[in-house]
Amino acid sequence: MRTRLLIGALMLVAALVLLPQFLPDYAQDYAAARAWWQGRDTNTRTAVILAECCAEIAPLYGGMQTAHPPFATLLALPFAWLPWPYPRWIWLAISWASIVGAWQLGKVSTATCAATAPFWIIALGLGTHEPLLFLLLMLALRYDKLRPDVAGALVGLCAAIKVYPIVLIGGLVIARRFRPALAALAVGMAALVICELMLGFGVTIGWLRFVPTNTNFYVDQIDNGSLVRLIRAVLPTVSPSIATLVILVLLTLPLIPRLRQGDWLRPLVTVMLLSSPLSWRHYMGLAALDTLGVLEQIALATAGSLALLIGMGVVPPDNMAPLVQSPLLLVLIWRWYRAARPSSKGQPAQEAE
Repeated sequence: MRTRLLIGALMLVAALVLLPQFLPDYAQDYAAARAWWQGRDTNTRTAVILAECCAEIAPLYGGMQTAHPPFATLLALPFAWLPWPYPRWIWLAISWASIVGAWQLGKVSTATCAATAPFWIIALGLGTHEPLLFLLLMLALRYDKLRPDVAGALVGLCAAIKVYPIVLIGGLVIARRFRPALAALAVGMAALVICELMLGFGVTIGWLRFVPTNTNFYVDQIDNGSLVRLIRAVLPTVSPSIATLVILVLLTLPLIPRLRQGDWLRPLVTVMLLSSPLSWRHYMGLAALDTLGVLEQIALATAGSLALLIGMGVVPPDNMAPLVQSPLLLVLIWRWYRAARPSSKGQPAQEAE
């Protein structure tokens, strides 16, 4: 535990030092929640809202509105009445506690903690939701056997926060875990209803209308590690939605025997990261939900450290993206292969320290 805390402390210091160099992704949640406090539509353009309180960062968001689901706005409401950047620091503290708490809960090996720390530094700097998803999914693993309904509810909450974990609900259905799947769907629907009641009727529709615009804007960027981007590099006219569906089916079918053995969450985390149309580097911290081998740890640590050095300006970004993305993609594909091969058996959730 002490070693994990030490790694976590170093990770926090690094995130705080590098914080000014990150474009705050959390600002779009803050802006949407701030709009609610002002009685405005939470789907108002982020730059318009920020121009009144944070003029120095407002131009960075152009004509985009919040890309995150309404439930993410709901999570930001308690902090949005505070002036920026206090909410950013509060969310960073919550996110850091989520990461370290998940490490301890899952007894993640210190080597894996260190290997994934660079990605968590990026997540902390941006203020993304992946640290919270990490904790919720680690809790789902813990409760899977003891309280399956609770595990399903936690997955449903993850889907409400960031959408792409909805893949895991499909895993519950394939595994014939229907009660947890219903619990996940119930929590997801409850979150949707609560958002409609609190944030205003039509808030979900307003967000859904923007999703294709946001996806099309970012899907072909070199930093996107999704297989969808690689397919579109060969077939640029293919719809991201169709490419996502095809990849999801092709990656899930070989996993069905494994899923029906009861190991429904960890194999699908890899599918989730590969098939999501947008899969950024800081998502790779979620790889620590499963046991990582030495070569995988080395690959993650190397790619993550290089990504940080590029972000700090120590290493020039020109033509460096493939050196970061390729190891990450190879790790995910290798982990998918290990889960899909016929000889693959259930593995413990984490390595013991």
